[in-house]
Amino acid sequence: MRTFTTLRHERKHDLPPTLDADVVMPESFVEHFLGEFTDRGDAVLDPFAGFGTTLAVAESMGRVPYGVEYEADRAEYVRDRVDHPDNVVHGDALELSAYDLPTVDCCLTSPPFMVCGMETNPFENYDSESDYESYLDDVRRAFSELGSVLSPGASVLVNVVNVKYDGDVTPLAWDVADAVSEVLHFDGEIVVTWEGEGSPDREGAFGYGYDHSYCLVFRKEA
Repeated sequence: MRTFTTLRHERKHDLPPTLDADVVMPESFVEHFLGEFTDRGDAVLDPFAGFGTTLAVAESMGRVPYGVEYEADRAEYVRDRVDHPDNVVHGDALELSAYDLPTVDCCLTSPPFMVCGMETNPFENYDSESDYESYLDDVRRAFSELGSVLSPGASVLVNVVNVKYDGDVTPLAWDVADAVSEVLHFDGEIVVTWEGEGSPDREGAFGYGYDHSYCLVFRKEA
């Protein structure tokens, strides 16, 4: 497994202005890693479906997409993007085992981000109170739930970053890696740098303070 790659950062699909689109995973990230870790016909799940990038790209690559999204309007938007709208669940990643999801061959996702000192809950669209330790507990629980729908040997690919904010650094990528590795086998990290229009500069144009991100690679042991 290569531990470094460079991808083009560009948005091929415009989002409606009525939806908050601050954070959207680049299509190239999904294309690259699904190409590396899945085959045509595989079932791919994103338990934090967001705007449906993983699902739409997976479908275009001949994979069968499934997604769970907490926000009702986003879930409806994703249903309109894919040819398998019944595979999109309006629900909670912390309750995956309660939904009628099939066994999947791969998960590619990006959990909602949080920084130390934040007091709102990313798992409820930042609308309730929480703290960083509770957030990491929720990350652990969500990926434990995910294990219930993974086939043996399935890959789990997590797009995440470390965050520099107000002069402080939250090692989010490393903390997420630590939390998820308690419930899934950790195979390592791949550093992703970006090129092309919209790619971050050395000051971290994504707003995270860094010019790179990570793909954390886990798997469900057979």
